[in-house]
Amino acid sequence: MGKRTHLKNTVIKCASCARANVFDQPYLYHAGFSDQGFLYNDAGNLTLTWSCYDPAYAALVGGKSPWALTLAEKQKVQEALLPAPKGGRWRFSNPARCLHCGAAISDSIERCIYYLLYDGSIQTQDLQRHDHNFGQQLRTGDERHERLGGVFSTSS
Repeated sequence: MGKRTHLKNTVIKCASCARANVFDQPYLYHAGFSDQGFLYNDAGNLTLTWSCYDPAYAALVGGKSPWALTLAEKQKVQEALLPAPKGGRWRFSNPARCLHCGAAISDSIERCIYYLLYDGSIQTQDLQRHDHNFGQQLRTGDERHERLGGVFSTSS
């Protein structure tokens, strides 16, 4: 299937450089209404989304809503995730950033329930448009087991 385009894009004007950031979505998406989690990468130019009901996510934190996780649970999810495709890590504290100057243009999931989808983002719950699921975004086997202090079994 081809890329989905909307008749109306979301445009966020950067308060720092005054340039427009255009997103191929009709409005800011509400994570709570769609029972989704989202994280931005360290550069703030990619978004990872997942269903709160995804079995791999539920295995990590018992299916709690991402915005209700404790600090320890957030760290558990972050440590379990593979690095972002454009480098850096996915973090609960990362904001969305301007594509032109890198200034924050929207808060992280810790401060905001609305999110933006950058081109190239990973939407794990949208299997009609993407071949990703949340489990594929997790570190596997011995590496994950070692990084998380033995929390997981070594089988993937």
